[in-house]
Amino acid sequence: MRIFRNATHLFLNIQARETSKVIANARKDGYAALAGDHVEIFFGESGENGWYRHFAVSAGGGRFSEFAELSDWEAVTAVADDRWSAEIRLPLSLLPLTGESVGFNIARQRSAAKQLLVWVHTGSAFHNIDRLGRLYFLPPEPECVLHGPWVCQPDSTSVEIGWETAGAGATVVEYRRKGETEFRIAYADPVSGTIRRDKSLHRARLKNLTPGSEYEYRLKMLFPELGKESPATGLFSFRTNAGSARDFSLLLTSDLHCRTGELMRILHTQEADNADFAILLGDMVTASPGRRIYYDGFLDAMLRKWRKPFVISTGNHEFRGCGAGAWFDLFAGRDGSGYFTFSHGGVFFIVLDVAGDYNPSLPELEKAYRTRQREWLQTVTETGDFLHADFRVVLSHEALVSPELGSHAVFEMIDGLLTGPGVIDLMIGGHEHCYCRSTPGEKALHGNSPKLCRYPAWALPFPVVLNDYCAHLELSRQGDVLTVRAFDSTGKNIDSFSVAQAVQNKTDLEKV
Repeated sequence: MRIFRNATHLFLNIQARETSKVIANARKDGYAALAGDHVEIFFGESGENGWYRHFAVSAGGGRFSEFAELSDWEAVTAVADDRWSAEIRLPLSLLPLTGESVGFNIARQRSAAKQLLVWVHTGSAFHNIDRLGRLYFLPPEPECVLHGPWVCQPDSTSVEIGWETAGAGATVVEYRRKGETEFRIAYADPVSGTIRRDKSLHRARLKNLTPGSEYEYRLKMLFPELGKESPATGLFSFRTNAGSARDFSLLLTSDLHCRTGELMRILHTQEADNADFAILLGDMVTASPGRRIYYDGFLDAMLRKWRKPFVISTGNHEFRGCGAGAWFDLFAGRDGSGYFTFSHGGVFFIVLDVAGDYNPSLPELEKAYRTRQREWLQTVTETGDFLHADFRVVLSHEALVSPELGSHAVFEMIDGLLTGPGVIDLMIGGHEHCYCRSTPGEKALHGNSPKLCRYPAWALPFPVVLNDYCAHLELSRQGDVLTVRAFDSTGKNIDSFSVAQAVQNKTDLEKV
């Protein structure tokens, strides 16, 4: 058996040679896996705070575990003429480690030979924890990537890349357009003509990229003062947003509140497969006690399944807790704001940051932040990218469906700037934990919440849609039409509507 680890998982690769016949008929999970040829793996500590974990894998692929859910770990087996093999992947979070080592043992059952092989003999039972061997965990090297990398806030000519390492140090991103041979360099965490060396969380912005192009990149830590050459990571890739009009599909979700199982379900849908990138519309976590909850709550799980870029905005729950600044450390732009713009395929997106649960004892800071945001929004509406876009879409965790829902701060932010006829085409949000949408000119709301559908719609010249709790939307462009498809928390398509490009309104706006 070969044992190795990374920052989050323990890997056990087993080669079980067999001169007799491999018995691989145990294919079901549970106690049925403890039949035929199989291996059993044990972890534990004795004493006052003792604990125990038991895992088993059969040659036929059946699995068994004690004090751990089968859904929390993985194993793949294969059978050949003279052997069977298993590759086992265990999250370290399943083991309540308290020191640099853990009690460990492994046993192999050879059914045809009627032989049991053990690494450490524990006497009358494997459960004799005080007789286990020891498995030692050396601390990872400083350059070891603990979390990430992730590619966020993508635009047609730039992206943000973030990652966290085991130790602090100066880091760089080496990147190139696919097909090129030479790498360019983007320094992480630049400050005053140098780069910081006291951070383990790293952020690098790649600029002057070619729209609609695939890029390769790798990460590297610098050790100039130690004379040590750090190896670069393997290659990762991303695609920049399209710089001109073209058809596309995007995945939108929100209000998952650390429900990683729901996130995995969404990422296994056809809409996720088709998406150029994802838009995460806030409340991805339940609260913000610190950086770790973002990794545990969605980021680590998402990156195991999905390496596409993502846009992420704040919700009100990202502001709850003493670690509320963690969102900005991980995802905010260089100016530290949660509001920004980006474009893709001829559509101009405005991301607002108006839904925070701010500290009530500091109203002057909240007021100043929103004042700066509205001043910024005024300048945005005067740019050529905004004026010449085929479509303009506003993204806000709280959105303007009805005046009864308490989203007056959003209205105050955009009133007179984006509320005129033909200025924007669509607003998308979440927050209310139900699906709901408004239609210009109609007083009634459409949705799956009887309570919300009794509310009057906000009188606006553009439609507004809210994503449901633990659900997702698909936003696509085909020619001169934007289409939104809504899916509930079971993955069922519950609604669809389209927005056509209003050419005359755009022309009038440009004249103004």
